[in-house]
Amino acid sequence: MLVSMGTDFCPTHKQADMERKQAYIKQREKVKNTHKGKQLAASHMAHYNHTTRDPEANAFYHSKQWQTVRDYIYARDLATCQVCGNAVTDRKIVDHIHPLKVAPDKKLDKSNLWTLCYRCHNIKTQLEESIKQQTNGDNKLAHISKDWWVKTIKERIK
Repeated sequence: MLVSMGTDFCPTHKQADMERKQAYIKQREKVKNTHKGKQLAASHMAHYNHTTRDPEANAFYHSKQWQTVRDYIYARDLATCQVCGNAVTDRKIVDHIHPLKVAPDKKLDKSNLWTLCYRCHNIKTQLEESIKQQTNGDNKLAHISKDWWVKTIKERIK
């Protein structure tokens, strides 16, 4: 049977795929909420901070000034993802609408910060990476509006 463009499975196998995804998500959430799952997440972030993030950004994200602003934004947004509306309870993910590297002057600007869930943050990060590779990518990233991000991330969630 041919599968129409934009779909992954034929109608016969679509239900099985949905069940598989739901089982995976349930198991992932179960592990994430255990002590070991939380340790793995913390270990991953420590490794990322040590090996991948540049030292200047790492110092900024560990500063008292950032932590204070981050907590304010998280409370302002009521611990809710500003794209999909899901509650953000596992980690305080406060994101720069215009990334830190392309708009360092806006690093503590409250209008440049928003709370995102892990899924929406990952989608935005992947989009940022692909835009950065384009001609004049940093300039594009410095000028993309919050509304554009919301629309584009929502399109990727569907």
